[in-house]
Amino acid sequence: MTELHDSPRTSCPECGAPQVAGLTCWEQLGAIIAWEAQDPELQAEHFLTVAAYNLQHPAQFTDEALAGLQTALIDRLDKGVAVEVLRRRAAAAFEGKKRVLKKEVERRPVLRPWPMTIADVYRPDQPEGAAERVRRWAAGIRSELGNLTQLKRGNCSGMSFRRSEATSPR
Repeated sequence: MTELHDSPRTSCPECGAPQVAGLTCWEQLGAIIAWEAQDPELQAEHFLTVAAYNLQHPAQFTDEALAGLQTALIDRLDKGVAVEVLRRRAAAAFEGKKRVLKKEVERRPVLRPWPMTIADVYRPDQPEGAAERVRRWAAGIRSELGNLTQLKRGNCSGMSFRRSEATSPR
């Protein structure tokens, strides 16, 4: 994944998360992932951590990859689909020359305010409770995504994603 936050900012230009203890949202993600080594409950939520972060930073991903990630998050939260099943599905969908990331020149970050961001999950020197914060973060994103059926039909009323980000593969 490419770091999108090279310039000195106090908040992310895409998810709006403020810096915490001088860390960008990308660096906060790295810190949370590092905590996983010491916290099996948090490690068990790795998929939710990465999916939540990526869905709040959609500029770098193809429309097809975003649609697949949205579906995977919804399937995990609503249906309890095992992470291994989601990984196999993604591997099959994006094998070979299929791209997941857009070319750098095609990336256009757009600020979208979220009720909860990684800055609400990352608390310096407080890894305790991070797994529960990740679950709340992912559930909030799930709620923002609305009903997947609406996305597949192209009915995005009430959605904050641009239509091109919310539709299915080309």
